[in-house]
Amino acid sequence: MDAPSGRPPSRFVRGRARGGGGYRPYFYFRRKGRVIPAGGNPHGQPQVLDAAEGAEPLGQPGPSTRARGWNRFRGGGNNSRKRAAALDCTYLRPENYVAPEDAVQLQSILVENPLECPGWRLYFLRDVYDADSELAKRVKAVGEHYQRNPANYDLAGTHESCWFCLPSRSIIHDEQLKEVWPTLAEDMRQRPLRTLAALGAAIHTVVKVHVEQINSQTPQEPSTMLYVPRTMHTRKIYVRPEEFAPVERMTSISHARVDTMMAVRGIVSSIEEPTYEFAWRAYQCTRCRAVQALRGRGQYFPKPYNCKQTKCTARDNFVELRSSPYTRLAPRQIIRIEESNLSLLPDYESTLPVTLEIELRHDLVDAVHLGQEVVITGVLKLRNLGDESDWNSSGEMQPYLRALSVQKACHVKREFSQRDLDAISMINSEPNSFKLLVQSLVPEVHGYEIPKAACLLSLFGSGGSQLNEDGPINVLLVGDPGIGKSKLLQSCAQITERGAHVSGKRGAQSAQKLGHTLVNRSKRLLQAGALLSASSTGHCTIDDVDKLASKQALLLQSMQSGVVGIPLAGSFGTFQAHASIIASANPQRGQYHQERYLLQNIRIMPALLKEFHLVYVLLDKPTNMARDVSLTEHVRALHAGAKKRAHIAARYSLKPKSCDSICESTFGVLEEGEDSIMQEDFDLDKRLALNAIEDAELDLLPPVLMKKFIAFARQNVKPLLNKQAAEAIKKYFLNLRQHSEAEHEHSQIGAGQLLGLVHLSQARARLDLSHIVTPAHVREVISVLTESMAQTSLGGECGQIMNTVAASASGSKSSQLRAFLRIMQLRSAALGRRIFEYEELKEMGTRAGIMTGIADLVDQANLQGHLLKKGINMYEVVPDR
Repeated sequence: MDAPSGRPPSRFVRGRARGGGGYRPYFYFRRKGRVIPAGGNPHGQPQVLDAAEGAEPLGQPGPSTRARGWNRFRGGGNNSRKRAAALDCTYLRPENYVAPEDAVQLQSILVENPLECPGWRLYFLRDVYDADSELAKRVKAVGEHYQRNPANYDLAGTHESCWFCLPSRSIIHDEQLKEVWPTLAEDMRQRPLRTLAALGAAIHTVVKVHVEQINSQTPQEPSTMLYVPRTMHTRKIYVRPEEFAPVERMTSISHARVDTMMAVRGIVSSIEEPTYEFAWRAYQCTRCRAVQALRGRGQYFPKPYNCKQTKCTARDNFVELRSSPYTRLAPRQIIRIEESNLSLLPDYESTLPVTLEIELRHDLVDAVHLGQEVVITGVLKLRNLGDESDWNSSGEMQPYLRALSVQKACHVKREFSQRDLDAISMINSEPNSFKLLVQSLVPEVHGYEIPKAACLLSLFGSGGSQLNEDGPINVLLVGDPGIGKSKLLQSCAQITERGAHVSGKRGAQSAQKLGHTLVNRSKRLLQAGALLSASSTGHCTIDDVDKLASKQALLLQSMQSGVVGIPLAGSFGTFQAHASIIASANPQRGQYHQERYLLQNIRIMPALLKEFHLVYVLLDKPTNMARDVSLTEHVRALHAGAKKRAHIAARYSLKPKSCDSICESTFGVLEEGEDSIMQEDFDLDKRLALNAIEDAELDLLPPVLMKKFIAFARQNVKPLLNKQAAEAIKKYFLNLRQHSEAEHEHSQIGAGQLLGLVHLSQARARLDLSHIVTPAHVREVISVLTESMAQTSLGGECGQIMNTVAASASGSKSSQLRAFLRIMQLRSAALGRRIFEYEELKEMGTRAGIMTGIADLVDQANLQGHLLKKGINMYEVVPDR
């Protein structure tokens, strides 16, 4: 039939009558003068009319025109309502058009399940079951595989959860299955959706038979003494494949691989709010009891207009089956992941991270959380970036991954090539690999080997224990501008396995990137910050942490409890944020003053400062002539090309370690006395420094190789302390505590710092790829810790450790009073007088880290006899006897 009069000619014209009959189509198309109806004619053939031959003029109804008004329901002619044929629009498609395997344009299906495969229509919408077909034989062979291996598949749990994991090793190596389906692995990678449908149909049959056997053995009649659970229908079961595709880089994704399986590894950076809609709804005819399922259209719920049975003429009174397996709710969620690859060195200052959108469906919704590192296996798809309703859209397509399975990255080991393993063996065979790695870490920063060694130990991390995971190692670098702290932090963020970098120079913009942010309130898009991205085994480097005053409380919460709270309207959520912190801070007045306490030089909370295990002060002193000469030669060699970041030369052979590297495989004891652990002449700084003879033979490592070496050590080495190493740590800790009590000072090492000492010792053993922590490892760690304590102590005649101030400032009133009296005695002895004004006493309290309540402390000291009031705002310090 031609288009109605008054409508302009177009390619797609909508009819006036409701679809279904072959006489008047609901939709019909016009192309080059030909009319193609969407519905078929009564004989099942598409009605095609030529406008030039046989077509009626516009506006003149022919003999087959349906009557209007009340006459449309009267009999006669072709007015009787007849069934429509199947939709056939292949004429409108190009010759090279290939529909994707999941783009089935069916609006409704008739539920006809064979006895051999009860869930056939749940997985195959168009294919008719044929026992002699190749597809049916494959489904039967897969079902027999499930029955032969009942220990690998939990049938009862699969019936309840409606999904199960399918590792590749459990099905690919089945010889009996290979005879029927030899191309299973290839079909899984090239045609994943249809292959998974066959695997799901097979497990559906096996699970339903298993459930029926259990129900037959259980009495069906409940009583007051026996509860019989309600029998649930076996719903559609989703297969979650694992290890069928290798993990690939996101930058290698191309449009040519659409509808193929691939796996990516990344960190969840953002999560959208999940959406829910009906995918299918089942209805039952009240006459013939036939069941049909209708596909949902978003928020619109269609209803059947006729029965799908051939001999049934029912047009209404269809009953909705809400408990039917064919009534399915389709939850959907979009997340975004950042790539996590060992061969990738991100530039946090100038480039954006590589990201990929992931679509989660069904049971995978809410299966991940922010900051979690996952391995996602899915099917590559394309979506239009423009608005679908906009006819002027450019039609640009963006790839995304429809997830089939989600695995935690901690359960999937990273793969190393043979070339990488050879390079790691060469590094481990060096006589002093600790020195090689320290010098390879930011060669531009010269002369600060101990702080670089502390950052390197933090990157390796502790080995944890049999009960606990790896513990964080926090490092703070304080010093004059221009030393190279920012360069050191950026390099640490690049070579760590999971890194995040935040620069305090950008103010409020960087403060938002530290925690979490809510974007687009209509969709409630939750984005992860640096602390969440570097959670678990990662490192968060914070440059100029003193400028992020508004986020220091959030950072303190993360370092103390390992969680970050997210207050929302009417709810409160927490996320894991166990990240190691490597931070830097600049002095307040542009230059570090050694006569002041550490808290007076930087703007950091005392409680936050106490959470750092190692604190180093990097000073640019003009008095150190040896370092200046060495720095000059180092810069000259770098510009001349003498020092290059190259791979380890081939001249290094695989030989056993002989000097500072320890690789014992048993709990052995070194042939050295216990006193050697606490030797005062052990100078680690000189052992790590370069000299003129070794400069020509030491080849620095590239950052990529260092990143792979650190990842290999963290993945495969879990060192434990032997008895001698534990005794060495205990002895050092007790000596330090006794010394602090003798000096009437607070101990710098408490329970947290003692745990940090154990973590540092494990990190030193992991650097040598040693599974045992020996006393030699403890000796080097003690040198690193002693250097930190010496650099952060107050210069001059005071000689107090900065942590005394930190502990007292954040403690009780009595501890603040003791710190205030202590600094008054030291100040009086330094100036040689005992009379001070109130403003001078207030300045002493400020230097002691006491910001408020100075007047109350002065009154308490006066009442207790430590101060004598000599006049208006004049006090005398009573000396200790």
